[in-house]
Amino acid sequence: MNINKKFFHDNGYLIVKNFYDKKIIYQIKKDIYEISWEIYKKFNQSFKPKKFWADNFDEIVLRAKKENIKEVTSAVYDSCKKITGFYKLMGDRKLHNIAEELMGSKRIGILPKGFGMRIDYPNDEYYKARLHQDYTSQLGSPNGIVFYTSLGNVTKKNGAVVLYTKSHTKGIFKTKIDLASVHNKKTYDPYTIQISKNELQKYKIKHLVLKETDLALFHFMLLHKSGTNTSNKIRWSIVHRMFDFSHKQAISQNYIGGQNEGNIFNKNKHLKYS
Repeated sequence: MNINKKFFHDNGYLIVKNFYDKKIIYQIKKDIYEISWEIYKKFNQSFKPKKFWADNFDEIVLRAKKENIKEVTSAVYDSCKKITGFYKLMGDRKLHNIAEELMGSKRIGILPKGFGMRIDYPNDEYYKARLHQDYTSQLGSPNGIVFYTSLGNVTKKNGAVVLYTKSHTKGIFKTKIDLASVHNKKTYDPYTIQISKNELQKYKIKHLVLKETDLALFHFMLLHKSGTNTSNKIRWSIVHRMFDFSHKQAISQNYIGGQNEGNIFNKNKHLKYS
């Protein structure tokens, strides 16, 4: 597969159109529908969901969210990692070939705590991803890539990811831990990037608008954040991350993963800002 390596390295992201087989996306949707129904009916046996079809697969999850049944929404979120279709996407040989070509390495790893489903509910500010670089929270290697696709078309209205193009060329931005915002339930994420508005405005914004079979890739160092989902639909994003085992910084850190593996970026003396 021909990919534009220069565009990726210049801009920090790349979109490959119609990369995934629609049948795999369809099956993942069907699995989510069935999982959510099995859990939800424990709470409401009188509810009769519509028969599954690709555009209403998340009807039950959205209903549970509106009814504040956290056991359902939490269980569905956790179960997404257990769906076999997810592993088929990550194990796609074409995808690994792209990773090797863009990273310039044959020694590619997958971060085990760095894959999952993002479920962005309408008008949810708490779980909206703040401005960040994936390397800060995921580690592995500075030479890493986020692989991103969607269960459905992504538009600005339903919160397309906002990329700050070319920001990956500046290396690691300083961060601080903002526990006050977490304690005040403004966000789930304690990390904040230390960058002025003037500096941030130097980077051209790209909204990651996609069709559901498209593959988007962006560099671990690229600044990005969630858009605001102002639609009445959930934005479902399949995300996983690969890194370069041969990178010297990855070797010096013994390939440790990010905060999900207990590592706090700011407290690790072996990590240095560029």
